Amino acid sequence: MLQQEHAEHFGGAQLAVVGSCGLHTLHNAVKCGFTDWHMEKFLRALHTIFHNVPARREDFCNLTKSKIFALPFCGHRWVENLPVAERALVIWPDMMKYVEAVSTKKLPNPGTSSYDTIAAATKDPLILAKLHFFMAVCRSVTPFLTRYQTDEPVLPFIGNDLAELLKSLLRRFIKQELLNDATPQHLVRLDVSDMQSRVHLRAVDIGIGAEAAIKVFRKYIMCDQTAPGVPVVRPVYSAPHWIEGKRRERKLFT
Repeated sequence: MLQQEHAEHFGGAQLAVVGSCGLHTLHNAVKCGFTDWHMEKFLRALHTIFHNVPARREDFCNLTKSKIFALPFCGHRWVENLPVAERALVIWPDMMKYVEAVSTKKLPNPGTSSYDTIAAATKDPLILAKLHFFMAVCRSVTPFLTRYQTDEPVLPFIGNDLAELLKSLLRRFIKQELLNDATPQHLVRLDVSDMQSRVHLRAVDIGIGAEAAIKVFRKYIMCDQTAPGVPVVRPVYSAPHWIEGKRRERKLFT
């Protein structure tokens, strides 16, 4: 009916059918990429644990001398959660201190699923690197979303811009020679599961922030020699000096 009405008013001209909203498709694509890391569950937990719980917020403020809390996570606009991830990096050293206080019974255990999620995250040596990589991907996609959330006639440019966006993401782990002269049709047909198409693990571009987070983490590991020639690396997640070290490194992550 819309096409017919438009044709009657504009001399038979037809609207170009481009399918459903591509902006939501991008948000869902980012969501799909970070599902295995439970990023949504983690970021929601950081906000939920202190939301509308004055006593718990007071315990946190008295312990950390900080009144900065996590931002709410938006489940249907993933790319716009960049400020949420940035705030998570800012408060993470204090959250580590809070979990340490609960585990040593200096503070009461909230006994909630949110706390369990956060406590589990403190045992993940790559949690900061994951946050940084999430932020890097969001920053890659944000300019595209910003440009196409408009009433201006930008549809003729969407094909090339989508191809460039896809290339920018693929360059992180796909060999450059496969992308140099690739057409949009070749990009969508590229088999990213083919190990021959991928760069070496050391050459994967995880972003400057994630690389810095991993370098800092390496400073806070210790090795035990349980058998000749068999070192066991054990991260010191909850040691007080590790937490204080993370607080000193805060500027690196913000």
